[in-house]
Amino acid sequence: MNRTSLSGLLLLSLFCLLTCSLGSEAQEPGRTPVVVSVRVIKGALVYRVDRKIVENTRENSLLTNLEAISSTRGLDYPIVILVDVDAPLREVDKLETAIAKIDFTHHTLFVGDFQRGTMEELHWSGVSAPIPASAR
Repeated sequence: MNRTSLSGLLLLSLFCLLTCSLGSEAQEPGRTPVVVSVRVIKGALVYRVDRKIVENTRENSLLTNLEAISSTRGLDYPIVILVDVDAPLREVDKLETAIAKIDFTHHTLFVGDFQRGTMEELHWSGVSAPIPASAR
């Protein structure tokens, strides 16, 4: 299977999962969730907003692109955060912080294995758990 087929399969899987996890919001016309992702490609992190590569420039930053979405679609628009399984864990926090800075009210977090074309939703608990003594 080539990269294009894997990308298509990943997008189809993402849409199916989003339809199930977002319920009626994903069913509304024009409410296909915005996908904000970070992927490791050749050892470098590549950020995208709805397939568009974003950079660390004033005109094309992650925040600039998210602000444009909030102004055109609204703060209640569904957002999907997709983090490559090979990306450092701190990338989850970076993307969630960017979403929070814009004040989006509805986002879902997934970790994706782009090589396999699969992803799983992450759920954060509201309660911290102590680190076990055996791990120290």
